[in-house]
Amino acid sequence: MNSRYFYESFTSREDLLFAVYERIVNEIVSGTTEATADMRTIEDQARAGLRAGWTILTEDRRKARVIALEVVGVSDRLERLRRDTRHALADLTARNALAVGGSGLKFRLDPVLTTRALIGGVVEILVDWINEDLDATADEIVEHFTRLFTAVTYAAVEPAARGADSRGA
Repeated sequence: MNSRYFYESFTSREDLLFAVYERIVNEIVSGTTEATADMRTIEDQARAGLRAGWTILTEDRRKARVIALEVVGVSDRLERLRRDTRHALADLTARNALAVGGSGLKFRLDPVLTTRALIGGVVEILVDWINEDLDATADEIVEHFTRLFTAVTYAAVEPAARGADSRGA
């Protein structure tokens, strides 16, 4: 694409990166939302969502690079988008877990802090995967995070509030 056509669509390379990042995030949100829609347990929901998101990012390594590396430190605008995206993904994770867990739950751990920490961990492992600093397959990573998300979810909720679905705690 020559400069004329590029600048008809974008005012800068940063605008292009912003648009690509948003497109990938929308793909992740759509894919994970669809994958988790019919899941009835925390473990199944975690596995389905993690599998969908991880697959989107690892089938095309460029998407993983954009999400985890290319946007870092580019500008305040992209940093704000990156932070807002992590927070939105954490909020989505918490809402999905609460929907499966039901109402009336009492928490031992703050759901916002907990899900933000988990999402941050996923991003850091993605960076290690991109840099080939990790000796684990995608399946092993998804299964590890499935167990971690499930264990943390059950640890976050008061035992009396867990109800009938306390398997895997």
